[in-house]
Amino acid sequence: MGATPKTIGIIGAGIIGVTLARALQRRGLQVTLFDERDPGRAASFGNAGYIATEAIFPLAHGSILRSLPRMLFNPLSPLTMRWQEFPRLLSWYLKYVSACSNRRAADSIQALATIQGKAGIAWEALRSCEGLHNLVVANGAIMLYESDRGFNETRIRRDAQRHYGIDWQVLSGDEARRMIPELSSHIKHAVTYPAGMHVVNPYSITTNIFDRFVSDGGEFTKERIAVLEPTDTAVKTTSEAKAMRQFHAVAVSAGHLSGRLLKLLGYKVPIIAERGYHLETSYQKTSLNMPVGAYERGFHITPMSSGLRLAGTVEFSSADHDEEPNWDRAEILKTHIDEIAPGLAGAETSRWMGHRPTLPDFLPVLGRAPRHKNLFLAFGHHHLGLTLAPITATIMSELVAGARPSIDLEAFSLRRFNR
Repeated sequence: MGATPKTIGIIGAGIIGVTLARALQRRGLQVTLFDERDPGRAASFGNAGYIATEAIFPLAHGSILRSLPRMLFNPLSPLTMRWQEFPRLLSWYLKYVSACSNRRAADSIQALATIQGKAGIAWEALRSCEGLHNLVVANGAIMLYESDRGFNETRIRRDAQRHYGIDWQVLSGDEARRMIPELSSHIKHAVTYPAGMHVVNPYSITTNIFDRFVSDGGEFTKERIAVLEPTDTAVKTTSEAKAMRQFHAVAVSAGHLSGRLLKLLGYKVPIIAERGYHLETSYQKTSLNMPVGAYERGFHITPMSSGLRLAGTVEFSSADHDEEPNWDRAEILKTHIDEIAPGLAGAETSRWMGHRPTLPDFLPVLGRAPRHKNLFLAFGHHHLGLTLAPITATIMSELVAGARPSIDLEAFSLRRFNR
């Protein structure tokens, strides 16, 4: 496997980069984090807070592809795009269509189920070793269905989840209302996931781990890395301020911006920025103590220390071009919760828009760069950055330290886009 690198640079201080930095630090390596923003201020700040270990179905599969045209033409559907972006996204869409084939979708499900199978255990370990017990809650999760059609068309998915060892229980609408009395009378079915977890403040999760990293000798440099120069023995980084640093190895965990750096090295990285929205509201005392998903509406409700977070929707956008937020997509979340749980949400207290890094097959890139032995890649986690952060840190720290990763990373290699 080669000698263990002594100094590591990590580009990107979101939840992926910070947990990886901490994991490498615990292995005795000297780590420097780089980011142009403060740690945890990008996608890691605004996620739904749901540790969704049962989510083993990438959005790249036939059922989504068949409904895609209908959704894309509706600007307030769970999944849409701004049509002026279409020329910039055409290449990505063609790769997405290819990833939706039955064979590739099945391979993606198996790959995601394999890594998700270890994600819950990794979270329990992280919660314990980083003292996050007051921020991580293990009360389960529930998915709501407002129609028989929605419930029945997901039966195959539940069978697949059980095949991969994911436990769930079906509830009637009345049984769901006994758990959460605020639910509307038109909720017909529900499925609970006893192993579900959530965090009460996603930003605090990242900053707590980051603070421990710094207090134990880790370094953070607030600047944007513009160029990478890998050699046989090291990787040089050059910031936009033209300062140069040299490391034995570098890991790229810069979310939707990762492709810009790797393109300069000749790699093809078909990554886009899914623009995701959240809305937070006040709420009165309630029996709701777990994340609630609304299947037909494509969003989640999570009780947090700052309020009730409503998060969801997918808005495809180029990773290299952006426009002002479409706040209608955040405001529709308030309409959704008022219809499925009348009276639960109070007044709006904040809103947010951020960028999820997404590849055409909806799998992350994990592993060593195909042509550079001292360059490591960990990005593209789309909706699952929070969920997969600890297991990503475990796997990648094993790889960087010269050990055999505990999960086969071939399905996640950047080689799949660079053949």
